[in-house]
Amino acid sequence: MSRILAATLILFTMLLVISSGCVSQTGPLNTTELTVVPVDPGTNLTITPENLSIYHYNGYGQWTDGAGVGITVRDDIAGKMTPSEPGVKLLSFAVITDTHVTDEESPLQVIALGYLSPFPSAYSPVSMYSTQVLNAAVRTINEMNRASKLDMVLSLGDAVNNGQYNELRWFIDVLDGTTIQPVSGGAAGKENIDYQKEFSAAGLDIPWYQTIGNHDQFFTGVFTVDENASRILRGDTVANMRLDVTVTGDPSLTGYYMGVYNGSDPNGAIIGIGNASGFASAPKVVADQNRHALAENGSRIGFMQEFLNSTSLPFGHGFTEEMIEADFASYSFDPVEGVRIIMLDDTTADGSTIGDIWAHGRGSLDAERFAWLKAELQKGQDDGVLMIIGAHIPIATMAEGSPSGWSLKSEVSETELITELQKYPNLLMWVAGHNHRNTIMPVGSPDPAHPEYGFWVVETASLRDFPQQLRTFEIIRYSDELVGIKTVCVDVDVQGDALAEKSRSYSIAAAQMVNKTNVAIENAELLVRVK
Repeated sequence: MSRILAATLILFTMLLVISSGCVSQTGPLNTTELTVVPVDPGTNLTITPENLSIYHYNGYGQWTDGAGVGITVRDDIAGKMTPSEPGVKLLSFAVITDTHVTDEESPLQVIALGYLSPFPSAYSPVSMYSTQVLNAAVRTINEMNRASKLDMVLSLGDAVNNGQYNELRWFIDVLDGTTIQPVSGGAAGKENIDYQKEFSAAGLDIPWYQTIGNHDQFFTGVFTVDENASRILRGDTVANMRLDVTVTGDPSLTGYYMGVYNGSDPNGAIIGIGNASGFASAPKVVADQNRHALAENGSRIGFMQEFLNSTSLPFGHGFTEEMIEADFASYSFDPVEGVRIIMLDDTTADGSTIGDIWAHGRGSLDAERFAWLKAELQKGQDDGVLMIIGAHIPIATMAEGSPSGWSLKSEVSETELITELQKYPNLLMWVAGHNHRNTIMPVGSPDPAHPEYGFWVVETASLRDFPQQLRTFEIIRYSDELVGIKTVCVDVDVQGDALAEKSRSYSIAAAQMVNKTNVAIENAELLVRVK
């Protein structure tokens, strides 16, 4: 082989590594076998989010394969009872959450808050590839289902990022398996920019059920869509706020244009950003009526209604005409005999963000939802079924009153809620998203002599931010008194999908800028006593 040819092949190989961001390809998806490990950039050069074009050249966003994480058997709340014989699998399902499908060309964003200094919730280049990574997750679930049957998928809220109609249509269309054109406004770049191009979605092969999150109702996940916000969403002018909006909690105060992605730029360059005083006229976008809000002034109707316009199963994905008429987004169903899923809306629908920007990012229940939950739990106990609560916001894993914990203004306090949950021995767990992390928390029985009154809280990571994972669950009956919950974190299969690979690379780079790459992977079998 000539030296020139050899050098060319070496250079080509290096370019492939740089372009994909990975040092080696992940094989099995199951994190018990292999894990995705970010590679330290090995540089003292300070990279800010705006430097997207030089991420890879400075070592950001690369990964390699790591050792698997085994399944730990946890009997924290089972009174030290362990299985004495093989069990019977009752139910197998997957959980996805916090997909944050994003219209990056929307005029109503807060990109400026995370563009010049790292704040991934406000700005992350993964936003450009939200539909593509969701599609990769759907393919991953279908692959798992072919290998070992799954009964269903639970989607636990924050399906979309900005509470917009077009974002939700893209989300549903990906799960339905239709053709997706993830562009808005003037459809800039739809012919030649990778994240703007049309693609055919895989579509889920199994039934899926939905609950609601804060981003599904509020723009940027925190602000109510009032008349002014609605006008900006449907209009052609980039949002004008203040850089201290996280302090004031008031998006009506002006002074700084928040920016928007340029859909005709391969790196999604941010335009229309800066001090308002520096603009001769307001920066513009092409208006799009499909950007209208799903929920205006605290209503959940628009969000629920759209799930009735879907071709995949089941019809409505848990939501019904009666729920829509009542503006009530909680429901229950039995996926298999002997197991009941309670899908609970535990978001904060009302209240002001003035002086408290995180008001709508906390969990809460009003008297109506709490009464409904108690009735469902009692009915499940009377019916002798095992129960799982699926909700967007977890309990017991964050300090009450913290930005993503339980609201101190909730009509039902976290303590009151947990005390109620501890009355039902057939409650197995509360599974949630919201915090974009993998966490398992035991909530023990208040009476050590009766461990059956304990349950587990399990958080699932986001498909938006690193580690971009989903979870699988198996419910195993060992005896009349003992149940196991086997749960495993699963990496999205990005092999052969250049755009999903790019999304992973960007998610790692964003995490590296805020030193959050050492994420937990908790694979476990959680033992629960029942009665």
